[in-house]
Amino acid sequence: MNHDRVTREGQETAALYALGALSQHEARAFDEHLKEGCAACYAELEEFEKIMGLFGEADNPATPPAYLKDVLTVRIEKEASESGHTSGSVIPFPETPGNERANAQQTVSLGRILLPWAAAAALFIALAYTFSAWRSERQSLRASLDQEKERGSQALGDNKELKELLSKENAASNELSQINSVLKTGKWRLIQLAGQPPAPDSSAKIYWDIQASRWAVSADLPPPPAGKVYQLWFVTPSAKISAGLIRPDKSGHAFAVVQFPSNVGTVAATAITLEPEGGSDQPTMPIYALGKVS
Repeated sequence: MNHDRVTREGQETAALYALGALSQHEARAFDEHLKEGCAACYAELEEFEKIMGLFGEADNPATPPAYLKDVLTVRIEKEASESGHTSGSVIPFPETPGNERANAQQTVSLGRILLPWAAAAALFIALAYTFSAWRSERQSLRASLDQEKERGSQALGDNKELKELLSKENAASNELSQINSVLKTGKWRLIQLAGQPPAPDSSAKIYWDIQASRWAVSADLPPPPAGKVYQLWFVTPSAKISAGLIRPDKSGHAFAVVQFPSNVGTVAATAITLEPEGGSDQPTMPIYALGKVS
């Protein structure tokens, strides 16, 4: 049966398998289980084999003791007995007091030999289980941090969008308020600018407050290229005088209030051109929007 997740029993079996401490019957059963495609147990076995590999990279490998051969012989005989594979019939000899004492000493000696190995196996299993728990906790913590980071990024994005929306609404409210203040004066004129060949869809409206000598300029223009800016001009029969810079937002809409100088004289038209950043003393580039002052 395949496991959806690693169990404590599966971890212990994988650890003992990596140590070579399973009996032949247990090892064969675990092999069959892996062949059935249990990804959880296979992954645990790989982790334990990596740890065993680290143990094997020690600088001073220890030489196995001479009695290890006897231990392995006893283990092989035990497994052969459990599997039912014995070579011939064995006639037990009656035990003598001397033999009982020798067997008892052999049992004690075998216990002393196997005890360190059992303790090492238990320590390894505990270490492997702790490592697995730490790894699981670390993955869970990383997932939680990723979720918090994603929520934080989303919150920052929402906050940025909210600020942009509020800024846009404030700008629209200010524009409407300025235009209404001109219309309430009773002495005002409307100048309409039409798009020119560089930008046929461009347009602008100028609300001229004659009493306060100011222009409220509302324009829709293409977003200017990097290093460029729009500039408004008073066009008289003899000169072109800068009225200030026009800076559209991301959508291309712009609004500005400029003062109308008293020394300009008669204005025949007004124009918007695209100029280098900072503006120009005289128009240097094609006209984007143009309107006559009637």
